[in-house]
Amino acid sequence: MNRREFMKISLVATAAANLPVGLPGCAVVPVKPDGSPETLPLDDMLAQGARVMWCAPHPDDECFPGGILARASKYHKNPLYFLILTHGEGGECGLARGCNPDLSTVRGKEMEEAAGIYGAELQHEHFFNAPLPVESFPPRHEIFEIWKRHKDPVGLIAKAIRSFKPDLLITFHPDWGATGHPEHQLTSRCATAAIRLAADSSAKVAGGEPHRVERVYYVLNRVNLLILLGRADPGPVTETFDATLEAEPGVSCVDFMVHATQAHRTQHKDMGTVRSNRSLFKELDLRQVDPFGEISDPAEAADS
Repeated sequence: MNRREFMKISLVATAAANLPVGLPGCAVVPVKPDGSPETLPLDDMLAQGARVMWCAPHPDDECFPGGILARASKYHKNPLYFLILTHGEGGECGLARGCNPDLSTVRGKEMEEAAGIYGAELQHEHFFNAPLPVESFPPRHEIFEIWKRHKDPVGLIAKAIRSFKPDLLITFHPDWGATGHPEHQLTSRCATAAIRLAADSSAKVAGGEPHRVERVYYVLNRVNLLILLGRADPGPVTETFDATLEAEPGVSCVDFMVHATQAHRTQHKDMGTVRSNRSLFKELDLRQVDPFGEISDPAEAADS
């Protein structure tokens, strides 16, 4: 099974079955990770000028929280930072003319275009991207060892946190990662470890003074069909973001995200699947997490 086929299972099969996304009913009342009420919903936090960081492994991953990113940057005019760890060279080149001089270079330019559409500052790294097919991916902990031979990913993210000083950081879930991709899981684990490192006044991290990120969210794939198949991000859902809110005059956040996927031309098959299933991105399930109390070790081996 390749990445596109897995995405079709996640999206197309759900649409065909006419199943709702996430939890039944309307928006989830925000709660803190300990279950107590959260007094400031995400959009209210954005309205107060929250600086937002998105941390992910691949160009085009921003489609998952794209509605939130659009709301932050385009509607609220907040600073937005994309930290993308790989250039996606292990993926497919979907261009009839080919990808010259190579897929990494082309996807790097596509990511620059997408970041420009969102109005985001972009830090784009060159960590190893496992090549397709999915069945050949190394285990998560082995990818971590490969990444560390290139650079220390935790230290790199901590440096970015100290430099940009985000109030809010969004990443994938550390155990499933929306599609089961080990690099989604690993990036999440590196990001939360980096949050702890960046806040540690005794840690030697470049990029400025220690900084504590106020709020951290995992963006969750909670499509009901995947829940039934055991292939969904685990709960709880602590908040659901309404992506039908406005990003720009007359343009909803979900429509803005759909438009932004056009930048990833090499990935037109995956992004075409996203565009044709726009309704599945109208409500974005989130889990607020305390990275200082809930530890996900990047070096931990995944369950078989």
